[in-house]
Amino acid sequence: MSSPTHVLIHRYTPGTGPQEGTAELDAEMRIWAQIDKELREAGQLVEGWALNEATAALGVTEAHTGSQVVFAVHAIAVGSDAEARQLAARMPHLAYGSTTVHPRMD
Repeated sequence: MSSPTHVLIHRYTPGTGPQEGTAELDAEMRIWAQIDKELREAGQLVEGWALNEATAALGVTEAHTGSQVVFAVHAIAVGSDAEARQLAARMPHLAYGSTTVHPRMD
């Protein structure tokens, strides 16, 4: 397995985007699964994690109203910053959230 070159950190604002139990969320989850499959097959997915609800984050006591919270992380192995940004631009939640690209320090 390759070492990660970049980390993609995915955020959203609670209460936005597809809601649990809807066809819209099911459709988005299929897109996430397809992206993961493609990255895995290309040898670019080192690890991917979905995180528990924001309220379960250790040390967090205040409400997150109006602010984005991290819900998932991908560690990827790609050849350039531009390639990492291209992958980030494919994420299905960008209409209501964000993905930041962080190059890994050596």
